[in-house]
Amino acid sequence: MTEINETKVGGRVYEISFIFDNRLDESTALEKGNALKQSIATLGGSFISEEAPYMRELAYEMVRVVNNVNVKFSQGYFGWIKFDLAEDKIKEFEAALKLDQEVIRFLVVKTVRDNTVFTKRAPVIKIDDLAGNEDDVNIDTTKEVAVEDGLVPEVPEVVVAEEVK
Repeated sequence: MTEINETKVGGRVYEISFIFDNRLDESTALEKGNALKQSIATLGGSFISEEAPYMRELAYEMVRVVNNVNVKFSQGYFGWIKFDLAEDKIKEFEAALKLDQEVIRFLVVKTVRDNTVFTKRAPVIKIDDLAGNEDDVNIDTTKEVAVEDGLVPEVPEVVVAEEVK
């Protein structure tokens, strides 16, 4: 019998999204993002995926207290990191972030390990709309219709099913 050596992290999958102070330069923001990953590793976690911080306009103005002064931010460096960490270590991780005055806002949520990228949904076509319209099934919408001498091409009649009472 073969022996399999596996290391399993006794944690859950989390994702942190964060906004860094816009007064940082780009290289410093990237270093701060790497420092977050390092602090996750220090706490015994493992890194899954990330989006490096990049400057972006914020949807609304945010206020953060820096050196006992309210500072308003309308843009910042946004990024996210997906990681695996023990449940009892997540509070320690969040406490350190709350003390960092260059972090405007952050949010840590439980998530799944799989890729969870949002995509647009395809439009829904009801089967009732296609019922009785076999002509509509094979319409090529990529071709342009040529209109000659002011004549409009004939459009198939749409059949509307009436409700039976």
